[in-house]
Amino acid sequence: MTHGYADWRAFAIAGMRAGTPYLLHPPELWQAFVYLPAAAWAIAPLSRLPIALGFAIDCVVMVGCAVGASFVASRLYGITRTTMLCLTFAWWPTLYAALVVGQNATLGLLLALLTIAGMTRESVARTAIPLGLLLYKPTYALPLIVVLIVRGRWRELGGVAACGVPWYLASVAATGGDWFWPRTLAGLIRAYAAQDFRVNGRLSVSLPGILVHAGIALPAIVVLVFAIAALSIQPLRRVSARECGSAASLIGLALSPHAWAYDAVLALPMITFAAARLAEPTRTPLIVATYVLAPLALLTPVLQFDPLAIVVLGGTLAWIAVRSSPSAMWSRSTHDDGTLGYGRCASQHEPQKRGAQIAAREWALGNVPECCSAKKRRGDADRVGDRPREKSRSLPTDP
Repeated sequence: MTHGYADWRAFAIAGMRAGTPYLLHPPELWQAFVYLPAAAWAIAPLSRLPIALGFAIDCVVMVGCAVGASFVASRLYGITRTTMLCLTFAWWPTLYAALVVGQNATLGLLLALLTIAGMTRESVARTAIPLGLLLYKPTYALPLIVVLIVRGRWRELGGVAACGVPWYLASVAATGGDWFWPRTLAGLIRAYAAQDFRVNGRLSVSLPGILVHAGIALPAIVVLVFAIAALSIQPLRRVSARECGSAASLIGLALSPHAWAYDAVLALPMITFAAARLAEPTRTPLIVATYVLAPLALLTPVLQFDPLAIVVLGGTLAWIAVRSSPSAMWSRSTHDDGTLGYGRCASQHEPQKRGAQIAAREWALGNVPECCSAKKRRGDADRVGDRPREKSRSLPTDP
């Protein structure tokens, strides 16, 4: 599996085969396209160009996706754009995915952040559309789909399901009319995964990948993965939508059956959430340690494991432990959704608090209901400057 331009060469070959049965029947397994077949249509125009030019254009597009993701995260987490750009591009997997191997993880990051922003705004369209597009790589989309199920967001889930219909039909066309392409793709993934883990197993940053590489029996891995997933359900229900989506991306990465270093781009939402919400003195040492560990992925051939797995697995288990502790049983990020003024409230008492805050602000701006306007005018008339006017008292009359 040594070939120039890394993974981009396999993508370019898939783009040239779009619309033919050969897309899911490659002559060599390293050429396997293990995304939804319809995604090959997006690569087809670049596959007609010289390989170097196509790779360069892909790099520019993926860097653009990283910049766009930074802008979305800046507003979502309340961090300045400059700081967010630094956090994004100082994270080694971002550069590795976009500039080294020609992967599309930064596109996945952008769509995941747009989905989390839509969940925070409680917007069906702004949640379902980016998540529906994220279906191009099911391992990226599945954690956020689970979030919709866990939190009972059925309308958004229906919108995502509706997005699956054009994906399916476009995939039929991409495979040359194979209406049973899911079965064909599943067989290709099984054959590809076996070879991929033999060659690249030490590059895994997910728990299943590490355990498979270590020779642990598959049933034991499945039980462990489902146990961790089960432990995360209650915390995902309790926390705010913003924290929930950020944590789900990290948990999905940790429990993914196939996650390499470039996929660790999906850890950025949770890293950014921690940078925005944790208090000192915990925040700075934790963030610095996270960013120092990331470039050590370059030492994977020497270490025989990817240090990014420490960030992914450690962060996942730490979040589940903290949010499952009795002290955090009913707590959410108290300033989380209030910071930007939208999203789910932090507790059952928050709607009343937020309603009172909004009413006070509207009253100050003069936007009050008609039934209250007369009282407000009387209150204004009783004021001189910033001090209330002393009301005259009627003296008792002599009998």
